[in-house]
Amino acid sequence: MFMAGCYDCFEGQDRFVILTTEANASVRPVHDRMPLILEQSEIEDWVMDNGVTEHFLRKTPILLEKGAEYEQMSLF
Repeated sequence: MFMAGCYDCFEGQDRFVILTTEANASVRPVHDRMPLILEQSEIEDWVMDNGVTEHFLRKTPILLEKGAEYEQMSLF
């Protein structure tokens, strides 16, 4: 999974943010915001082309599918 973000070195420390957007249908039951997920084919444009930034910030992220190799257990 690739998440859109910004990185910089500020006063000798690495800093980054993960951009969020309005949650899509697969995340909305948990929270109203979610990371801005990029598809692999979009990575180069995100990094290299400042002209597409607005497009990515307005796009609806792909739906996430629930999948796990195990079932989470409850302690209570």
